[in-house]
Formats: sequence, structure tokens, C-alpha cells
Amino acid sequence: MRCIRTIATAAVLATSLGAVVGGTIAIPSAHAQTVTMSLAKGTVTASTHAADGSKPVVGVNLYVNENYSLDDVKTWGARDLKYIHDTLGLKAVAIDWDYNVPNRYADVVRASDSRTPTIADIRALTDIAQSYGMRVEYRVLFAINNSDSRDGSIEPRNLSDWLDWLLATETPALKLADNERVPEFVVGSEMASIDQSPRWGKFLKEAAKIYKGILSYAQWGGRTWSGGFFSRYRVLLPTAEYGASAYPPIALPPDASVKLLTRAWEDFLTDHTPDSLLRRTAIDEIGIPALAGSYENPWQWDNLTGTADPTIQARWFTAACDAVTAEHMRGIYFWSFALNDDPAKPYDSLVGFLGRPASLDAIKSC
Repeated sequence: MRCIRTIATAAVLATSLGAVVGGTIAIPSAHAQTVTMSLAKGTVTASTHAADGSKPVVGVNLYVNENYSLDDVKTWGARDLKYIHDTLGLKAVAIDWDYNVPNRYADVVRASDSRTPTIADIRALTDIAQSYGMRVEYRVLFAINNSDSRDGSIEPRNLSDWLDWLLATETPALKLADNERVPEFVVGSEMASIDQSPRWGKFLKEAAKIYKGILSYAQWGGRTWSGGFFSRYRVLLPTAEYGASAYPPIALPPDASVKLLTRAWEDFLTDHTPDSLLRRTAIDEIGIPALAGSYENPWQWDNLTGTADPTIQARWFTAACDAVTAEHMRGIYFWSFALNDDPAKPYDSLVGFLGRPASLDAIKSC
């Protein structure tokens, strides 16, 4: 999460191809569900949520932040996915990319020539990940006017047209996901003001005709008093499985213990969200700057200054993992690992986890 991604409109839009199983809209169930997908390389069974006593799926967001050449994608993908599997010891990865919304009032969503990877790029990364036996999910993000900024809102003049564009734009990736037997497709993320429209029903039904795996949407999960997935004000999309980003504002000092942070995380997750819903929910994105004071504003990633404090990020990751595990949620994905970032020589950043041994250990031990 480069910053809060919201898309506002009276008639909710969203970038999510909801959770559908077997080509039909699946009705949410309080019981565990399992989706088995036959692969050319073998058979993968993807549990939709963690059963009692089991651990959630743990992965990272591999973010394809630009439309790189296919050769670069293959080279960097081989390096990065080997690191994720061999060094971090993870068995899951979310491949993330952006589509572009030209401006606040636009009724269109398009692949960006400069930002959106090609289908060949996504296929190459999928094949590499699956060669390691990793669980792969696809997750769609949105750039506004090709910008990293996510603190603005969009208000499509015609939401139905916007949704038609979204479906058309995502169709090639949906077809790829179906052909590659990718277990889950997160069709959109954090468009808080437009992800509650009844028009989603038609969109999800059409998406389910293309892709037969799990369709889900990563709703914004931040300040509960202002709405979002973990608030009493949430409106659920008609999907069998759910997803959310998780950025709780926690009023604890920089030296707070993991135990205190974990308790705060559990309160955030459970105050307004029943167990039956949590067990069908994945944390599709969690991140925080390695900077003192970030516990109260973990989503604030712009114009950061100060001295890095690696314990902030590491304790946050550990507490989130412990809380997600305690509540038997179905997965957690750590943000982020940019495709072009070399784990041996990572970019100097307050928000990344590469090059931070304590954060990496927290991910490994999750």
C-alpha cells in the first residue's frame, strides 16, 4: 500500500472480481470450503480458509510496478521467487499489478502502457512460482492518472460503464488465471467508497463465467470508526471468500511489546467482525514504515522523514501474524516486494522489508 487507495462514488465501483466457485456466485457459508484445481503439472488443493488449529496461508505481495520487458520479468522473477521460496521459506505469493483510471470522474479502466505488465509477463511469473509448488494468487490495484498516489477518490459518472470497462480490461488476466489454474483472483483493492454497490452482483456473475477459481476483493481495513471491512459499517460483496488490507491505527509507543501489539491487533480484528467471517477472510496486504510513530498511522507512507527503527516493522509483522493465526483467518500477505528490487541489494526505503533482518525473520517465522 503506497497510500490509502479509495475510489469514491455514490454507486460503488470496484476492482474486484468477486469470489466465485465453479462458475456461479457462491453464497457465503459459515463452513469451511475447499477448491481443488487440476493442473497440467499436478493437482493443487487450496483451502479457502484455515481450519481450527491450522496456520493461515503466508505469502508476500510481488508487485510488478512497471511494464518491464519480458526478458527482465523472467530474470527478476526467477531471482525474486527463488528468494521468496528458498530464503523466506514461503509457499505462497500474490502477483500484484496496476490498471489505470485516467481521472477522478472517468468511466474507463485500462491497462497502462507504462505500468501494467503484459499477459506474457504474468504468465512467466506464474510458471516460475508454480515450478516451486507455490500457491499463486493475482491481485489488481489501481493507479489514478498513472500515479502512485492513492489518497484521492474517483467518482465515475456512470458506474455501470466503469464496471463494464473493468470486466473487459481484466478478462485477459481472468482467462490466464483459469488456464493456469491459479486458485484465487483478487479483482480489486481498497476502493472503499465504491465497493458496496449492488451492481457488483452482475459484474461477479459475468466474471465467474470466465474464471472458475476463487474470486475475491481486498476491501480497505483501516480506521474502524470511518468504515471499512473491520467496522460495523461494512457491506459485504456477494462472494464466498473475503479479503482486506489491514492498517489498524494503534495508539501504542514505539517500544510496545509484541504481546501488547498482538492484543491490539486482535481487538481490531474482532471488535466488529464475527469469527465466522474472519475465518473466510485473508489479509491481502499488511505493511508499515520502519519508523517510530507509525503504529498510529501505518498507512502513511508519503513524505517520510526520520531515522529508521527496524523494530517497529518487525514487531508489527509478528503481532499481525500472531493475531491472524489466533483468529484462524485464511491468509496473510506482506507488502511489498517490488519485482525490480534485488533482495541482495535492496533499495533504501523506510517502507520496504527487504534488507531488514528482523522483518525478514518475522515473515519467515509467521
